[in-house]
Amino acid sequence: MKAWYEEHFQEDYLRVYDHRDEEKAAAELAPIMEYVEIRRNMKAVDLCCGNGRHARWLARKGIHVTGVDLSAALLKKAIDLTSGLPVNYMRGDIRDIPLLQEYDLAFNLFTSFGYFQDDAENELVLTRANEALKPGGIFIFDYLNPLYVEKHLVPEDSRKTDGLIVRQKRSIHAGYVHKKILIQDGNSEREYTERVKLYHQDQLEKMLLRNQLTTLHRFGDYNAAPYSRETSPRQLFICEKQSGKGHA
Repeated sequence: MKAWYEEHFQEDYLRVYDHRDEEKAAAELAPIMEYVEIRRNMKAVDLCCGNGRHARWLARKGIHVTGVDLSAALLKKAIDLTSGLPVNYMRGDIRDIPLLQEYDLAFNLFTSFGYFQDDAENELVLTRANEALKPGGIFIFDYLNPLYVEKHLVPEDSRKTDGLIVRQKRSIHAGYVHKKILIQDGNSEREYTERVKLYHQDQLEKMLLRNQLTTLHRFGDYNAAPYSRETSPRQLFICEKQSGKGHA
Protein backbone atom coordinates (compact mmCIF):
# COMPACT_ATOMS: atom_id res chain seq x y z
CA MET A 1 0.00 0.00 0.00
CA LYS A 2 1.35 3.39 -1.02
CA ALA A 3 1.89 6.18 1.51
CA TRP A 4 -0.61 9.06 1.25
CA TYR A 5 1.97 11.44 -0.23
CA GLU A 6 2.81 8.97 -3.01
CA GLU A 7 -0.85 8.84 -4.07
CA HIS A 8 -1.71 12.50 -3.51
CA PHE A 9 0.91 14.47 -5.45
CA GLN A 10 -0.19 13.48 -8.93
CA GLU A 11 -2.13 15.05 -11.83
CA ASP A 12 -5.19 15.86 -9.68
CA TYR A 13 -3.00 17.81 -7.27
CA LEU A 14 -1.76 19.98 -10.14
CA ARG A 15 -5.34 20.68 -11.20
CA VAL A 16 -6.65 21.38 -7.69
CA TYR A 17 -3.78 23.70 -6.78
CA ASP A 18 -3.14 25.36 -10.13
CA HIS A 19 -3.44 28.77 -8.39
CA ARG A 20 -0.05 28.16 -6.76
CA ASP A 21 1.88 29.74 -9.60
CA GLU A 22 4.92 31.86 -10.46
CA GLU A 23 3.31 35.03 -9.17
CA LYS A 24 2.58 33.49 -5.79
CA ALA A 25 6.11 32.07 -5.62
CA ALA A 26 7.54 35.56 -6.15
CA ALA A 27 5.24 37.03 -3.47
CA GLU A 28 6.27 34.30 -1.03
CA LEU A 29 10.02 34.44 -1.55
CA ALA A 30 10.80 38.10 -2.27
CA PRO A 31 10.21 39.48 1.27
CA ILE A 32 12.04 36.58 2.95
CA MET A 33 15.04 36.67 0.66
CA GLU A 34 15.67 40.29 1.61
CA TYR A 35 17.28 38.74 4.71
CA VAL A 36 19.59 36.47 2.71
CA GLU A 37 22.62 37.60 0.73
CA ILE A 38 22.29 36.10 -2.72
CA ARG A 39 24.82 36.25 -5.53
CA ARG A 40 24.75 35.07 -9.10
CA ASN A 41 26.07 31.54 -9.63
CA MET A 42 25.31 30.43 -6.08
CA LYS A 43 24.06 26.84 -5.80
CA ALA A 44 20.76 26.04 -4.13
CA VAL A 45 18.77 22.88 -3.47
CA ASP A 46 14.97 22.92 -3.14
CA LEU A 47 13.94 19.90 -1.08
CA CYS A 48 10.40 18.86 -2.13
CA CYS A 49 10.34 21.29 -5.04
CA GLY A 50 6.91 20.26 -6.38
CA ASN A 51 6.26 21.87 -9.76
CA GLY A 52 9.40 23.97 -9.35
CA ARG A 53 7.84 27.41 -8.91
CA HIS A 54 10.21 28.47 -6.12
CA ALA A 55 13.19 26.92 -7.91
CA ARG A 56 12.41 28.98 -11.01
CA TRP A 57 12.19 32.20 -8.98
CA LEU A 58 15.67 31.52 -7.61
CA ALA A 59 17.00 30.60 -11.04
CA ARG A 60 15.83 33.95 -12.41
CA LYS A 61 18.12 35.56 -9.84
CA GLY A 62 21.07 33.75 -11.44
CA ILE A 63 21.20 30.93 -8.89
CA HIS A 64 21.90 27.37 -10.05
CA VAL A 65 19.15 25.22 -8.52
CA THR A 66 18.66 21.51 -7.95
CA GLY A 67 15.02 20.62 -7.36
CA VAL A 68 14.31 17.32 -5.60
CA ASP A 69 10.88 15.69 -5.41
CA LEU A 70 9.38 12.22 -5.23
CA SER A 71 6.46 12.89 -7.56
CA ALA A 72 7.07 12.10 -11.23
CA ALA A 73 3.92 14.05 -12.16
CA LEU A 74 5.03 17.22 -10.38
CA LEU A 75 8.56 16.93 -11.80
CA LYS A 76 7.22 16.52 -15.34
CA LYS A 77 5.21 19.72 -14.88
CA ALA A 78 8.32 21.43 -13.44
CA ILE A 79 10.39 20.45 -16.46
CA ASP A 80 7.64 21.59 -18.84
CA LEU A 81 7.58 25.02 -17.16
CA THR A 82 11.35 25.42 -16.91
CA SER A 83 13.04 26.55 -20.09
CA GLY A 84 16.33 28.39 -20.38
CA LEU A 85 16.80 28.55 -16.61
CA PRO A 86 19.64 26.97 -14.56
CA VAL A 87 17.49 24.34 -12.83
CA ASN A 88 18.10 20.59 -12.72
CA TYR A 89 15.42 18.31 -11.35
CA MET A 90 16.05 15.07 -9.52
CA ARG A 91 13.49 12.44 -8.56
CA GLY A 92 13.89 10.79 -5.17
CA ASP A 93 12.85 10.55 -1.55
CA ILE A 94 14.72 13.32 0.24
CA ARG A 95 15.33 11.03 3.20
CA ASP A 96 17.62 8.98 0.95
CA ILE A 97 19.26 11.52 -1.37
CA PRO A 98 23.01 12.07 -0.74
CA LEU A 99 23.82 15.80 -1.10
CA LEU A 100 27.23 16.46 0.41
CA GLN A 101 28.27 20.06 1.16
CA GLU A 102 27.61 21.25 -2.37
CA TYR A 103 25.17 24.10 -1.82
CA ASP A 104 25.13 27.68 -0.57
CA LEU A 105 21.36 27.62 0.01
CA ALA A 106 18.80 24.96 0.89
CA PHE A 107 15.01 25.29 1.00
CA ASN A 108 12.12 23.28 2.40
CA LEU A 109 8.94 25.27 1.86
CA PHE A 110 5.17 25.18 2.01
CA THR A 111 4.66 22.43 4.59
CA SER A 112 6.85 19.86 2.84
CA PHE A 113 7.59 18.38 6.26
CA GLY A 114 5.87 16.28 8.91
CA TYR A 115 4.65 13.62 6.47
CA PHE A 116 5.97 10.67 8.49
CA GLN A 117 4.77 9.15 11.76
CA ASP A 118 8.23 8.84 13.27
CA ASP A 119 9.92 12.03 14.50
CA ALA A 120 13.33 10.73 13.49
CA GLU A 121 12.13 10.21 9.91
CA ASN A 122 10.76 13.74 9.76
CA GLU A 123 14.02 15.08 11.14
CA LEU A 124 15.89 13.38 8.29
CA VAL A 125 14.66 16.21 6.06
CA LEU A 126 16.67 18.63 8.19
CA THR A 127 19.62 16.25 8.29
CA ARG A 128 19.70 16.17 4.49
CA ALA A 129 19.56 19.97 4.39
CA ASN A 130 22.55 20.12 6.74
CA GLU A 131 24.46 17.60 4.67
CA ALA A 132 23.70 19.47 1.45
CA LEU A 133 25.02 22.81 2.72
CA LYS A 134 28.53 24.13 2.81
CA PRO A 135 29.58 25.48 6.23
CA GLY A 136 28.02 28.92 6.56
CA GLY A 137 25.29 27.98 4.08
CA ILE A 138 21.72 29.15 4.62
CA PHE A 139 18.62 26.97 5.13
CA ILE A 140 15.14 28.46 4.67
CA PHE A 141 12.50 26.30 6.32
CA ASP A 142 8.77 26.96 6.38
CA TYR A 143 6.12 25.11 8.33
CA LEU A 144 2.60 25.63 9.60
CA ASN A 145 1.95 27.03 13.08
CA PRO A 146 -0.04 24.48 15.17
CA LEU A 147 -1.87 26.99 17.41
CA TYR A 148 -2.99 29.03 14.43
CA VAL A 149 -4.15 25.91 12.60
CA GLU A 150 -6.14 24.76 15.62
CA LYS A 151 -7.89 28.13 15.96
CA HIS A 152 -8.60 28.71 12.27
CA LEU A 153 -9.26 25.21 10.96
CA VAL A 154 -12.07 25.15 8.38
CA PRO A 155 -13.76 21.76 8.90
CA GLU A 156 -15.22 21.57 5.41
CA ASP A 157 -15.37 23.54 2.18
CA SER A 158 -15.96 23.03 -1.52
CA ARG A 159 -15.06 24.80 -4.74
CA LYS A 160 -14.93 24.34 -8.48
CA THR A 161 -11.66 24.45 -10.42
CA ASP A 162 -10.58 23.24 -13.85
CA GLY A 163 -13.86 21.40 -14.38
CA LEU A 164 -13.62 19.62 -11.02
CA ILE A 165 -15.77 19.87 -7.90
CA VAL A 166 -13.39 19.70 -4.95
CA ARG A 167 -14.64 19.02 -1.42
CA GLN A 168 -12.18 19.14 1.48
CA LYS A 169 -12.75 17.94 5.04
CA ARG A 170 -10.23 18.78 7.77
CA SER A 171 -9.72 17.65 11.36
CA ILE A 172 -7.04 17.55 14.04
CA HIS A 173 -6.50 14.51 16.22
CA ALA A 174 -3.63 12.54 17.71
CA GLY A 175 -1.18 15.35 16.94
CA TYR A 176 -1.87 15.45 13.19
CA VAL A 177 -3.79 17.62 10.77
CA HIS A 178 -5.91 15.33 8.61
CA LYS A 179 -7.43 16.36 5.31
CA LYS A 180 -9.69 14.34 3.04
CA ILE A 181 -10.04 15.59 -0.54
CA LEU A 182 -13.02 14.37 -2.58
CA ILE A 183 -12.86 15.15 -6.30
CA GLN A 184 -15.85 14.85 -8.60
CA ASP A 185 -14.78 14.77 -12.24
CA GLY A 186 -17.91 14.37 -14.34
CA ASN A 187 -19.32 10.97 -13.41
CA SER A 188 -16.17 9.76 -11.64
CA GLU A 189 -15.05 10.42 -8.08
CA ARG A 190 -11.59 10.20 -6.56
CA GLU A 191 -10.48 10.51 -2.95
CA TYR A 192 -7.14 11.54 -1.44
CA THR A 193 -5.90 12.06 2.09
CA GLU A 194 -3.23 14.20 3.72
CA ARG A 195 -1.74 13.71 7.17
CA VAL A 196 0.80 16.16 8.55
CA LYS A 197 2.30 15.99 12.03
CA LEU A 198 2.11 19.13 14.17
CA TYR A 199 5.35 20.55 15.56
CA HIS A 200 5.67 23.59 17.80
CA GLN A 201 8.56 26.03 17.51
CA ASP A 202 10.58 24.63 20.41
CA GLN A 203 10.44 21.14 18.87
CA LEU A 204 11.58 22.42 15.49
CA GLU A 205 14.35 24.51 17.04
CA LYS A 206 15.75 21.42 18.78
CA MET A 207 15.69 19.46 15.52
CA LEU A 208 17.44 22.29 13.69
CA LEU A 209 20.13 22.61 16.35
CA ARG A 210 20.79 18.87 16.34
CA ASN A 211 21.53 19.29 12.66
CA GLN A 212 23.94 22.21 13.04
CA LEU A 213 21.35 24.72 11.83
CA THR A 214 21.29 27.86 13.97
CA THR A 215 18.33 30.18 13.54
CA LEU A 216 19.19 33.71 12.39
CA HIS A 217 15.64 34.95 11.76
CA ARG A 218 12.12 33.76 12.59
CA PHE A 219 9.04 34.98 10.78
CA GLY A 220 5.34 34.30 11.08
CA ASP A 221 4.41 34.51 7.41
CA TYR A 222 5.83 35.03 3.93
CA ASN A 223 5.64 38.82 4.36
CA ALA A 224 8.46 38.50 6.93
CA ALA A 225 6.18 39.58 9.79
CA PRO A 226 7.47 38.85 13.31
CA TYR A 227 6.55 35.40 14.62
CA SER A 228 3.74 35.18 17.16
CA ARG A 229 2.94 31.84 18.74
CA GLU A 230 -0.75 32.74 18.92
CA THR A 231 -1.46 34.63 15.71
CA SER A 232 1.13 33.75 13.05
CA PRO A 233 -0.09 31.39 10.32
CA ARG A 234 3.41 30.04 9.60
CA GLN A 235 6.72 29.26 11.29
CA LEU A 236 9.49 30.37 8.98
CA PHE A 237 13.16 29.95 9.87
CA ILE A 238 16.28 31.31 8.21
CA CYS A 239 19.17 29.24 9.56
CA GLU A 240 22.92 29.12 9.10
CA LYS A 241 24.86 25.88 8.99
CA GLN A 242 27.53 25.80 11.67
CA SER A 243 30.85 24.06 11.25
CA GLY A 244 31.81 21.27 13.64
CA LYS A 245 29.58 18.75 15.37
CA GLY A 246 25.90 19.25 15.99
CA HIS A 247 24.25 19.81 19.33
CA ALA A 248 23.15 16.90 21.46
